Amino acid sequence: MDTNQMLLYESLRFVIGPILKLQLRLKIEGQKNVLDFGGAVIVCNHRSAFDPLILAYAVQNRFINFGAASWSWSVPVYGQLHELLGAFPLTLTGGKSDAELKKGIELLKNDEIVGIFPEGGETIFEPGRAERIKRFKTGFARLALAARVPVIPCAVIGISERRLPTVPGPVVEKFVKHPSSEKGYSSVIYRRAMCRIGIPLDLGDLYDKPVTKELLTLISDKVRAIVMKLYNGEELDRFLTGKIPFDFAYERVSGTQGKLL
Repeated sequence: MDTNQMLLYESLRFVIGPILKLQLRLKIEGQKNVLDFGGAVIVCNHRSAFDPLILAYAVQNRFINFGAASWSWSVPVYGQLHELLGAFPLTLTGGKSDAELKKGIELLKNDEIVGIFPEGGETIFEPGRAERIKRFKTGFARLALAARVPVIPCAVIGISERRLPTVPGPVVEKFVKHPSSEKGYSSVIYRRAMCRIGIPLDLGDLYDKPVTKELLTLISDKVRAIVMKLYNGEELDRFLTGKIPFDFAYERVSGTQGKLL
């Protein structure tokens, strides 16, 4: 993120953040889990267009370079705003090579923070589905392994929500190439919200393993399970405060296949 991007980012955080906190009665837990120095991938669930703003405000000590779906650059104004705030296009499925993730890897190796919403557009386009946190795509796992940085799990919890009027499918399809775009788009707006930032997950024991589809999927599923724990307020001594030590590679999280080694 260059100087101009940081200035705009900080200005928006300074102006919009307090308004957001007041309007949403926003509670933030785990801010100290984001270290002041070093690269990391922040991974968060995604239901509302407010989520990047909430996460940017919650992480006060760092700037987040958000990886966004490539199609979002074709939405008027949205793409330009991405560029101005240091976001970059990202193939969330992980791709076939690190070349597709080159920008994110470069940022991480320069000790910057990269923020990913690995559900992609699934919960954005279908927020009414019962499953609040859908299957994570694996691009974030490939990023973390390639750059050899930790993953920081986060959960944004909408304690109370409302839906805006639906934008008709034909309008959405002009800008968004997504299987669900033909159904239209109705954004979720939080009335109240909370953000929990979990402890950094050390992938160090996995750095030298072959990067296979199976490994990426196992990492993705385990991180998703931890985000769900944060979302539901479960096992916070392990995943929020770190009072109970947790070894990512070896220890099981309920709802996943267990250890990775």
